[in-house]
Amino acid sequence: MSKHLSIISNSLIVLQVFMIFLCFVDLSALPPLIAYIGKLHPLLLHLPITLLLLALPLYLIQNKYPENDVLKNIFSFYLSYTALAATLAALGGLLLASGEEYNANTLFWHKWMGVTTALIAHGLMYLQQARYNKVIWNTALFSGIVTMAIGSHFGGSLTHGEDFLSLDLQQEEEVSFPPLSNKTTVYDAAIHPVLQSKCITCHNSQKKKGGLDLSSFETGFKGGKTGAAWVSGDPDKSILVERMILNMDDKKHMPPKGKAQLSEQEIMLFTEWIKAGGDQKATVQSIPDSILLKNLVMSVRAASSTEKKAKTYDFKAADAKTIQSLNNPFRRILPLANNSPALSVKFYLKEQFSANALKECQSIREQVIEINLSGMPADDNIIPILNEFKNLEKLNLNGTAITGKNLSALKANKKLVQLSVAGTQVDSKSLASLSSLPSLKQVYLWNTKVGPEEAAKLNTSYASIKWDIGFIPDKAERLKLTAPYPVNRDKTILEPGEKIALKHPLPGVKIKYTLDGTAPDSVNGIFYSTPITPEKVTRVISMSVADGWLNSGTTDYTFFAKGIAPDSATLLTLPEPKYRKIGAAGLIDLSKGETGNLGLYWLGFRENQMKAGFHFSNAPMIKEVMLSIAQNTQSYVFPPTMIIIKGGSNSTDAKIIGTFKPTLPDKHLPNATLPFSIAVKEGNYKYIEIEAKNIQKLPKWHNGKGEKAWVFVDEVFFY
Repeated sequence: MSKHLSIISNSLIVLQVFMIFLCFVDLSALPPLIAYIGKLHPLLLHLPITLLLLALPLYLIQNKYPENDVLKNIFSFYLSYTALAATLAALGGLLLASGEEYNANTLFWHKWMGVTTALIAHGLMYLQQARYNKVIWNTALFSGIVTMAIGSHFGGSLTHGEDFLSLDLQQEEEVSFPPLSNKTTVYDAAIHPVLQSKCITCHNSQKKKGGLDLSSFETGFKGGKTGAAWVSGDPDKSILVERMILNMDDKKHMPPKGKAQLSEQEIMLFTEWIKAGGDQKATVQSIPDSILLKNLVMSVRAASSTEKKAKTYDFKAADAKTIQSLNNPFRRILPLANNSPALSVKFYLKEQFSANALKECQSIREQVIEINLSGMPADDNIIPILNEFKNLEKLNLNGTAITGKNLSALKANKKLVQLSVAGTQVDSKSLASLSSLPSLKQVYLWNTKVGPEEAAKLNTSYASIKWDIGFIPDKAERLKLTAPYPVNRDKTILEPGEKIALKHPLPGVKIKYTLDGTAPDSVNGIFYSTPITPEKVTRVISMSVADGWLNSGTTDYTFFAKGIAPDSATLLTLPEPKYRKIGAAGLIDLSKGETGNLGLYWLGFRENQMKAGFHFSNAPMIKEVMLSIAQNTQSYVFPPTMIIIKGGSNSTDAKIIGTFKPTLPDKHLPNATLPFSIAVKEGNYKYIEIEAKNIQKLPKWHNGKGEKAWVFVDEVFFY
């Protein structure tokens, strides 16, 4: 055993030296495979927590039999593996932090508490082997447990928000909608609450996944690594909408698979809000009733079970221990408001649901006011169980397997005010049986067998109840086409003789395009018939048109002809750490980036001016230099104020051979890849040096006025 412990001890020394080293170096440039190991951190961290807590009772047992060498050896073995587990968990955490965006202060304390816990665990191992002094041992063990608890608090705050370990057990999991007034904005009335409930867990000031913080309008508008979250007036180019509508199995789909997903109504809400300008100040009251956006705001608010009114109840509160025993990860029982005896019951994860899970709540049936079975595999047999909850006011059966066969039995729930049966097989006949319920005021029927005509009859026949089937699209309304795209979207650097082909998936759709940088419309543009012959740089802006359809938005692609290839490239100034992973070689690797994903193929400069050198062993004749620059004004990404080209036989004798001053935007512009061509003094050069100066103070019209702009470059061409 001594040999085994010696191996672990030596391994721990190596691992902990490496762990301390990682605390002081920039890990942003780690290879993806190494950074991926950090994802094991959430799996590992529970092991050292458990082992360290169990060390106290094991120590007491071992201390009771001080002469028992077997117990001593077992305890030494135990402490060794506790230290090893703590060290591996800390290493995993350091690697995980390199690939995510977290609050810097919280991350600092979590990191050092975790590292300190690993070091203390290692120290406990030596104290035990050296036949420790009890006072020193107790102090060390207590310190380790306290440090671990503090580190766990900061870790929970990183992943779940600052109030993760709050003692406020009455805090609701869902986000309440604010009451409407004449001054309530669309953003406050519906957009922000939906973000709060579906997105902000991963995109907040503490944990900025992808560099994106959606906790306020300003931070959301600023965007993250992949650019602005939304582009005002253009949902087709807004990453927020793009990620929402991706296939669920797509890794870029948001929210991720397994998380609460946005409903179709919510996705439509974001689409229409962005289309209307994505304005923070536009009020709900200012939108005409005939506009779809207002309808969606009201529908999304109405569909939520979180819009609660303060109400007093005369029944006594349920026993706190009973509520605690019923709460588990798949069933949450929460009070409707502070100091209220009324309870809400909500179920999660359909694989874990059964009728018994609802029956078990009958011990608190007097206090249950709301039951949410949305998405659960509950069928018609659930109705008799619901009858036991005599004070039930709100019932959500959306997406369940009910058919309406037993729906009339809900007449026993005489206090039922709101019923949601969206996405079920109920019909108007089964619903009409509820009309005698004096308390029923609202029934939500979206995506059921009840059509517009039947809903109208229900509303006429039983006017005391609002029978809501949601937004019904006008069949006469023309739909908008999707935009066209290149046949090979991934290839924007073309070989000699290669042409640009465009396509649209729908037959009969025509493509209109321009090559002069203007947007095609009813007057401007060329109808696409044959592939386009490119020049050195060709910017193709295209749209789709067809009879009976609304024209699509535009797509904007820039194509480059392959030029003279340098032998190598050197960065003379460093990009920001998050945007330097591809290194200097990324400027000549013929891999073009997209302005929607600046974390891939781009080098980003902000504190330093972009400066790079390019080497040619055969001194080719060069007449023109072209830079591919990103424009993403909402994310502070602007063209440079000046581009300076130097040339010579080496870096010491290089002289200015060309300059160019780009035109800077005077308002927010769509994301685009901008080609800047600089004519240089014709000559044979072994060395070319390029400097691109970024804006030091953004203009007053920009929401980041006074701050530095970014310059992003993904490729340099020589002709």
